[in-house]
Amino acid sequence: MSTRTRKPVAPVKPVALELLLFYPCPFCEHKIPMLNPVKPTVAKCDSCLNTFPVVPVDARTLSFLKVILDNGKASIDPDFM
Repeated sequence: MSTRTRKPVAPVKPVALELLLFYPCPFCEHKIPMLNPVKPTVAKCDSCLNTFPVVPVDARTLSFLKVILDNGKASIDPDFM
């Protein structure tokens, strides 16, 4: 094994943004995470294993948030960088 000194890795900035939404299971109230559900779909609870339909989110709203936050780049903590 070599004992080379390695250059420290610089912190990595975000390059993309996705919206994680939580839907309560109507059977057990467990919160189910869903990633950008823009079409009507059925969710399966990972706690009680029941399925239920979820209301989709507006794709234009998601696009708006991504544009406003510059795909996550604008959400960087300015005190950190």
